[in-house]
Amino acid sequence: MADLKQIENYLERRKLPYKLIDLDQEAFTVADVVQAGVSEDEVVKTLVVRVGPNKFVALALRGSDRIDFKKVRKLFGSKSEFAKPDEVLKVVGVPVGAVCPILLEIPLYFDRKVMGLDKVHMGSGDLARGLEMRLSDLLKAVEKYEVLDLSCN
Repeated sequence: MADLKQIENYLERRKLPYKLIDLDQEAFTVADVVQAGVSEDEVVKTLVVRVGPNKFVALALRGSDRIDFKKVRKLFGSKSEFAKPDEVLKVVGVPVGAVCPILLEIPLYFDRKVMGLDKVHMGSGDLARGLEMRLSDLLKAVEKYEVLDLSCN
């Protein structure tokens, strides 16, 4: 569980470049982030999914993509579904919309389509700020992840 300050400290210790983006207001959705001037093609959203009783995973997809729950349920089990907002807050320590893939304490899976991006914008642990990084630096920051086919084609 990490907030913006913890994420910044971690990135600075690791000497990984990043940029904070002021979103002008709290952003809960990809549309909110786009309204702040970020290109939807560069947004990576991190979604928390319950895959069993008290078992959660984080799925990172491009902002315009949707989770294909047929694929997700085949991978993680038939009862997989989005975590409720209170579960997201409890599991990752920040509200829906602020989830950052860095310093998560649950397994992280990137959709294969994310791997084609160069620069990415994501949640920062703070609803009013976005985090911009090169994908290669993000992958160094998260260290442990898998790449799967998670989105609708």
